Amino acid sequence: MSTQHSSPGGSKSLESPSSQGPPKTTPSSPPHSPRSPLENPPRSVTASPVTEAAQAPPLESGSSPIEVGDGLEPTEEDFEIESDADTGYGDDGSSIDASLSSSVSWIRRDRTYYPFPNDENEQNRDDMKHAIMGILMSGKLHFAPIGENPQSILDLGTGSGIWAIEMGDKYPSAQVQGIDLSPIQPPFVPPNVKFVIDDIEDDWLYPLDHFDYIHCRHVTQTIKNRPRLMDQAFKHTKPGGYLEFQEVVFYTFCDDDSMTDPYPFRVFMDNLNVGLAKLGGDNLNALKLADEMRQAGFVDVQDVALKIPLGVWPKSKEFKLAGLYWRENISDGIKSIANRAFISGLGWSVEALEVFLVDVRKSLYDASKHVYFPLRIITGRKPLESE
Repeated sequence: MSTQHSSPGGSKSLESPSSQGPPKTTPSSPPHSPRSPLENPPRSVTASPVTEAAQAPPLESGSSPIEVGDGLEPTEEDFEIESDADTGYGDDGSSIDASLSSSVSWIRRDRTYYPFPNDENEQNRDDMKHAIMGILMSGKLHFAPIGENPQSILDLGTGSGIWAIEMGDKYPSAQVQGIDLSPIQPPFVPPNVKFVIDDIEDDWLYPLDHFDYIHCRHVTQTIKNRPRLMDQAFKHTKPGGYLEFQEVVFYTFCDDDSMTDPYPFRVFMDNLNVGLAKLGGDNLNALKLADEMRQAGFVDVQDVALKIPLGVWPKSKEFKLAGLYWRENISDGIKSIANRAFISGLGWSVEALEVFLVDVRKSLYDASKHVYFPLRIITGRKPLESE
């Protein structure tokens, strides 16, 4: 079942793109958007052309477009949003006490597949994405109705750990555990929070029917076997407990036909998605999660559709700020994001990628393109034994 929730600027759900399918391509042409086909870039830029076309993900209709503003870079006043959403921190705006004890567990570091970096820049980008989520979710850390006193919370792919730390502050009754491949979390955390270095695609060693709430954000595009992940989450969630995904659909959309040629960033996204798929990832997976949750056994599945604007073109302060953060997040990490997908996945040369990214970076700052990325918040409940 799909539920429509309002987001800043009046967005309820996502408008369906044109029903016309993506144009046919020849084996020598790169993928391109079904909205505005792009010609094949010069050979000197592509070096190793993509031979598969990226497919436009289907989205349900009925969306209210984001209102367009002046496109000017924000001033200090634009950062004065009268809610907890401006910081991305918890509902009470609390910060972390640096004197709190450390509880980081070291289990393992090996990993055969992860196409994105885990350096300091990536950690900063992770925290910036957290701030974006705070803005778009009106300061909420989750949409699942987990009550006031959850006892056990698991955060899959915790990254910098900022979400898990804030959940520990918000719910002192709960033991919050964050799992990630890299030990990049801070050493001082609330006493009810701990981090484990592990691979969420391995066998889970937790007790069955154990967690009140399992959370996963900005991770599933790298998961090779999502049905298995769903199955493990179902087995280890308590009856009546919840699983929640907060995932971006990594595809550029536009409600007003302003995403016209030339737009190098759209070409970048098309190629990125194909390259990631060749490495076993799926940048469009967020549109499949609701059905996969139902197939795993979860009930009362809710799929909330929001939008992340790219850049400062929106009129509302909330969307303008979120768009600024999202643009800088992508700009700061674009080379690291592209490296494995383009070089290992598509066979591009390092030199060709560098040349290609020059125009891609410039196009990120084109406020005449009213582009957004879909954001899906999907929640599901494990049924009670009596159901």
